[in-house]
Formats: sequence, C-alpha cells, structure tokens
Amino acid sequence: LEGELNELNENISKRNAYITGVRERRKWNIDNICVVKDEKTVIGKSSAQSLKAADFKPTGATESLTNIKTNIKNTESLPNPPAVVDKSNPTTIKPIQPPSGPLRSESPTRERFAVISYNDYVIAHEAILETYSEIRNLEETKEYLFKHCDILLHEHAQSYMLLSCLEDEMNGKRERMKLVCRQCQILTHIQELGTSLKRDPRDVILPFFKRIAESEYFKNFTAAVEDFQDKIIKRAVVKRQEMDAEASHPLGPGGLDPFEVLESLPNELKDAFESQNVENLQKVLSEMAPEDAKYHMKRCVDSGLWVPKDGSIFDESDEK
Repeated sequence: LEGELNELNENISKRNAYITGVRERRKWNIDNICVVKDEKTVIGKSSAQSLKAADFKPTGATESLTNIKTNIKNTESLPNPPAVVDKSNPTTIKPIQPPSGPLRSESPTRERFAVISYNDYVIAHEAILETYSEIRNLEETKEYLFKHCDILLHEHAQSYMLLSCLEDEMNGKRERMKLVCRQCQILTHIQELGTSLKRDPRDVILPFFKRIAESEYFKNFTAAVEDFQDKIIKRAVVKRQEMDAEASHPLGPGGLDPFEVLESLPNELKDAFESQNVENLQKVLSEMAPEDAKYHMKRCVDSGLWVPKDGSIFDESDEK
C-alpha cells in the first residue's frame, strides 16, 4: 500500500508540474488576461432638451428685428416706440399703465425675458407649429409629433397654439379654429398623461395614441375638445369687447394721448418708463438737458403716464 501511495503522489506531482508549465507557456488573450471580480451595467442618459418656457434662452432674433426697425425709423426721423406686448394677444400693443405715485423699483428682466423668449421661439419654429396645426389625420399627427416632439411639446408651443385658436375665432375662421383646438388638446393630454405617469411627455406620445384608438377614451377626448372650443368662442367675445374698450381710451389729465406721448419719448427715457425703475429714470433725467427733461416729464404727466405726488413741480420753476 505504501508503494501505491508513493506512486500516486509521484504522478500527482508530475501532473502539477505539467500544468504549471502549460500555464507559463500559454499565450495571453481577452479571456485569460484577467479575472472578473465584479460586474455591472451602467446606462448613461443623454441630456434631454428642457420643455419649460423659463429654460428657453432668447436667441436674439427679436432684438435683431427691433434694432432693424429702430434703424429704419431713425433714418426716417421718426420716434422708436417700445412694444409692450399683451400676453393674451402678442399682436396687441398697450401703453404703460400710469403708476400711482413713484415708479416701482422692480426688475423688468423677468417679464421682458418671458416676452422675448416667446417671440424668439415663435420666430425659430413657426413653420413647424403651423404645419402641425393644419394636420387633420391622427396617424400623420402622431408621426409629425414624434419627429418634432422637442418643439411641439414645449410650453411656448402650447401658448402659441392657444393664441392661434383665439386669433382664428376672432378672424372668423371657425373651422380652422376647431382643428387647431383638437391639435392643441392633443398636446395638453400628452402633457397630462406624462404627469400622471411621472414620465417625460416625450415618452408617452405612443401610449397616448394607443389609448385614443380605444372608443371610450376617444369619446372623452372629443368631449374635451368640444369644451375647449366653447371656451375659445366665449373668450373671443370678451377679447373683442376689451379691444373695443382699449380703442376708445381716454386722454390724460392734460388732454394728451398717452400713446402719442409714449411714442415721442427718447429711447432712453422710454426704456426707463418700461422698466419702472426709479433709479434708471433719475439717471436718464440727470443726463438730459434740464429743459428737455422738464418738457418730456410734463407731457408724461399731462397724458397720465406719470402721476406725481405734487403736480406743482412741473410749473415754471426748474425741475431737478
């Protein structure tokens, strides 16, 4: 037995020596060069474009158009009035409402940024927005929306669709208004579906169109569209009344038209009024000739654009 045990140990030693020699002479490759200790898969997410209106930075298109118009008007020796846009109708220019007492010192950047951001977005994507508005077939709508989801599901796009519905109704385009209302409601329902599922709206485009193929869901969607159309029709009536009231705006306490006075102000002074910043206004006035500053401010008072605490400061005495 001891002889057999010794023989077995000798054979084992020879085999181990052979294995060691094979390992030392073997060629390294991708399978034996290392040993896996831990394994996991990491999927990187690409940064998706924000759909928030506040995150869209102005492209400069609106400012460029404004500068072009300013240069043309300056060439023609005409004043350059500021465009104060009505949010409910971007095509309506309104005068600055006369403040009661001193001008507020709030920063103008927020509202001005929002208006310029919206205008720049429309300038950049109006062709896509208009094409989408006029698509009648739901299958074509799905394909076009899936292709341009970053643009059409943006908050600015929904604002554009809403204003387009209102504008069509006020211009007597009832049939187009109904179509645009349906397209607008598609965007709204996709946004709501994404919110309910806690998903990005772009991720639920196909699930929405799968749902709308169901008769019960389509019935509810149609009812929502019709309700939205009724609201647009009622809003158009109110908006028309508001526009008629604005058209017959009264003159200021001094008998001057606030629109005409606003247009006649120098650019720097108009910007100061628009910003509603006391420091800016004081700075602009201090840089003007005393007689020019008094002349323009007196006209602002007479038109109602500015309401001073003491009206006597614009008498014949000098104004600081």
